[in-house]
Amino acid sequence: MEKYYMAAMGGAEGFGNKSIAHLVKVFGSAKAAWSAPVDELINSGVRKNSIGAFITFRQGHPDAPEKLVGYCERQKIKLCCINDEDYPPILKEIDTPPMFFYYRGTLQPQAFRIGIVGSRHNTPYGQNVALELGEQLAAAGLTVVSGAARGIDSFAHRGALKAGRTVAVLGCGINYIFPRENKKLFEEIAERGVVLSEFPPNLKPNAGTFPTRNRIIAGLSKGVVVVEADFKSGALITSTYAGDYGRDVFAVPGQVYAKMSRGCNELIRDGATLIKGAKDILNEYNLATTDKAIDKPEPKITLEGAAAKVLEMIPFDRYITDEEIIDRLDDMNPSELPGIMLELEMKGCVEEDAGRYKRKVGG
Repeated sequence: MEKYYMAAMGGAEGFGNKSIAHLVKVFGSAKAAWSAPVDELINSGVRKNSIGAFITFRQGHPDAPEKLVGYCERQKIKLCCINDEDYPPILKEIDTPPMFFYYRGTLQPQAFRIGIVGSRHNTPYGQNVALELGEQLAAAGLTVVSGAARGIDSFAHRGALKAGRTVAVLGCGINYIFPRENKKLFEEIAERGVVLSEFPPNLKPNAGTFPTRNRIIAGLSKGVVVVEADFKSGALITSTYAGDYGRDVFAVPGQVYAKMSRGCNELIRDGATLIKGAKDILNEYNLATTDKAIDKPEPKITLEGAAAKVLEMIPFDRYITDEEIIDRLDDMNPSELPGIMLELEMKGCVEEDAGRYKRKVGG
């Protein structure tokens, strides 16, 4: 019952984790804090506005903890608090860990998790990378964490579900589906992973909930991968949290002129680890894997436009240079080639050796 008193305290607007943690420490438990006399609450050391909000909320909802128990049972929502055995230990390491969170699914407190985040306005390149990373990391036994938003987040979740587990951290209440088109995705994640939120179950998202959500993504993860991001992308907020928490920051490179790669390229310039695929992450943590999903030949990929023309010019039996490719395609702008080659390499169509390229069998 203690966790429900704690969660009920979180129902007071503006009464956050630091205030809850402080009252629990002062009074010895959330239940004691919920029942504490008004004068003791006022003198507890919590800021005046925050403690006032809590007192007002408690007066208006004296039976909130008991009602919350029934609500969670009816809605099949589970509640985890910071003192529970299944609370992920890694999440306690951050500056302001959530004192509790609501969830559906099965927690694995000791799981090895990698966050994958990126822009809502992804390109086809970003979509393919997110799907591939999600699937291959999950196949290797890692749990993929993301924010369940449109774009890169959703593709990372979908990729992970093909081979293993994923965790969706919501920027709204667990009973508020956002975006609406992800309803089925959330159901699938709850069946094979976890959907969680620290917000009241029916809270709608707002500008402040997403940065708050992002710190949990970083907090749950050993490292965070940014797949695509512009300069002001929320994914960069997640990477900043990751750096502040001592987590590893990885970034997928892109064309220097591509808007959705500007943030990633800047992260790499500033010290993030450049990755080209799941193997780079597994190698970073010395995680050996015998899972064939990492090494299996990719299904035949349909390419269009310049990428298809370039691939046709690359032989299977020897390496050729950029200059040779450009000579064979004299109608192509040379500045386009680096981006095309990176796309072909990420899709498993070619392999690179010291700036030379050879076509892969099956690519």
